[in-house]
Amino acid sequence: MTDRRSVLTGIVRTIDLERSGGWALVAVLAVEVMVVTRSTDVPNGSGIPYWGVWLVAVAASLVVASLLAAHLRPSGPWLRPVEALAILAVVAMVLSDVTMAWQPLRDLGIYLKAGEHFRDGSAVYLQTPLAVQPVDRTSYPFLYPPCTLPFLGALSVLPLELVQALWVCCSLGLGLLALRLFGLPRRWLVAAVLWPPLFQGLWVGNVAVPALALYAIGPWLGAGLVLGAIFKPYTSLAALWLVAERRWMQIAAGAGAMLLLVAATVPLTGLTLWTDWLSALGVYQTSQRSLPGLYGFGLPRFVPFAVYAALAVAAVAAALRARGKDSLARLGTATVVASPSLFGHGLLVAVPSMLSLRSPWLWLAIGFLSTPDGLQWWLAVVVVAASWALPAMRRATAADATQRDTAAPEPLHPLGATQEPWPRFSAERNLGRGRGSGDRQVVDIGLAEDDRVTGERPDGLDADRPVA
Repeated sequence: MTDRRSVLTGIVRTIDLERSGGWALVAVLAVEVMVVTRSTDVPNGSGIPYWGVWLVAVAASLVVASLLAAHLRPSGPWLRPVEALAILAVVAMVLSDVTMAWQPLRDLGIYLKAGEHFRDGSAVYLQTPLAVQPVDRTSYPFLYPPCTLPFLGALSVLPLELVQALWVCCSLGLGLLALRLFGLPRRWLVAAVLWPPLFQGLWVGNVAVPALALYAIGPWLGAGLVLGAIFKPYTSLAALWLVAERRWMQIAAGAGAMLLLVAATVPLTGLTLWTDWLSALGVYQTSQRSLPGLYGFGLPRFVPFAVYAALAVAAVAAALRARGKDSLARLGTATVVASPSLFGHGLLVAVPSMLSLRSPWLWLAIGFLSTPDGLQWWLAVVVVAASWALPAMRRATAADATQRDTAAPEPLHPLGATQEPWPRFSAERNLGRGRGSGDRQVVDIGLAEDDRVTGERPDGLDADRPVA
């Protein structure tokens, strides 16, 4: 197995990502976009083919970008492969956002309806399997635990427009905070909002966007990794990082906070709602078998349960084999694999792993996630997982300081030449010696600091000098 991996790593290293190899990735992404959107209209139902609009917009953008590149760097290449990949991806982002823009804040509508039912004393949870998939997406089953209901009940009393405005603002703020903690510079945030996983989460009002902050704060406040289970129990897989890092106090703090929340809300919810919730999860699974659309594009929709379980276990095991922040980043991707149902916003926790990729591979993965969501989004997960076994797909880090003179440049990479995800997290205080003292609270997470760690441009856009 080691010999085979060495051979594959050698092959990947021979790929010239600045020339023919990079253009091959451009071709792969172009074919993928046209194939998966061949039956998609933009806007939906307009009869205007997505792939046709995308092809025209990409062609025009490539011409303009080539002319600008020739003017700005006359001695350099007119257009780099990674720049072409970025253009293909960004055009797809915009068109995909248009196709997703229907029934806004529909997930928030589910939450508010559950709050209303809780206040009225009517049934909150699904009691019988669904026979048909609801046309009105706000009528989808509510699947969150009863401890969330008092909060949702209070929200449902407020004027709808006020709740929607507050929810969008808080989701946007917390989502962008999470991306900043991952290391994304401020100037990349506008493009990030256009990226379909984040755009979809904001558009439908899913809790995955604000909850992303609990994952992002994990290196500093590990209890957040435990608390994420309040919203989606399978996200507690990321809390395994605390076990691997022996952060017992933070595990206890997270578990204690959850118990306090449950204890504080039981007088309002009673115990019956908890049994109703557990029963509803089983009823929903029965509904999924007859209505596969309820899986989204989660693996159980496409493979037998045994295969799904094996892949989930393998992803978690691979994540735990890594150390430090890299392990936490991989657990985010493992959570995607282990998700029993998956929609576009569920890919947000894979961002740290994606940021570990070399720039061309990163933009290929971003491009795969820039089409309308579906089975093809798993291609991005495949790229990320492949990089775990093939280090040549991953970028240089600060730990590779001795190789900086020979490291490959990283143009158009948000983290620059050598930064890692969670760049402001101090490994010395929280990982290395932190195995004995990692439960100490770290107040300064570095958001007030400048985006630059070194004198280099973080995204490598200065074409007049090498980035690495």
